[in-house]
Amino acid sequence: MRRMTVIALVLLVAGCGQAERPYTPQQGPSGTASATAPATGGSARPSADAPGVETVEVGGGKLRVDIDWPARRDPLMRVITDWYLTSRKVMVSGSDRYLKDLDLELQAVRQAYDGVRRYTEEDRRVKGVARLYGLRVTKVLDKGAQIDTCVDESKARVVSASSGEAVSPQPSIMRAPYLQRALAHRGDDGVWRIREFLYDKEGCAR
Repeated sequence: MRRMTVIALVLLVAGCGQAERPYTPQQGPSGTASATAPATGGSARPSADAPGVETVEVGGGKLRVDIDWPARRDPLMRVITDWYLTSRKVMVSGSDRYLKDLDLELQAVRQAYDGVRRYTEEDRRVKGVARLYGLRVTKVLDKGAQIDTCVDESKARVVSASSGEAVSPQPSIMRAPYLQRALAHRGDDGVWRIREFLYDKEGCAR
């Protein structure tokens, strides 16, 4: 099995000593086969029984995320899509306060803050179009689950927050689709929380 690359861990003091709010996956309500979500980050979901594209606008439309849902959707898939959308809110706004709304165990908290640090501490933002596809719950055990998605950010760009111009060089990981993986743990309260993030530059075709 290919060795997965683990995102570097950096602990940010803010929020780490606070109790995380639990995340309870639920099946989404029925909607249209393809819908555009409000700019606030809310979402309209396609039918629960058919594949479809959910479009979410982040930061007033600065970033558009197209989520290609499979016909058979496990509610656990929302664990990884919610993580992606929330982390991109940070990258669009430059504020990491959104991460406090996620339900993460300590190691994932460290990874999450480190993953967006360039966008909160440096003159960096992201805009354009991103796509999530190939969503799947790869493994489910009694208290563990592995959720995967392919991420295509080839139509997104990292820009200067002050000028709006694309920075050079662009992050290499945005040049081609990559595999994003979340390892989740179910606590004694029955709530699933992300324990660790992994990614691989291979494993996803366009």
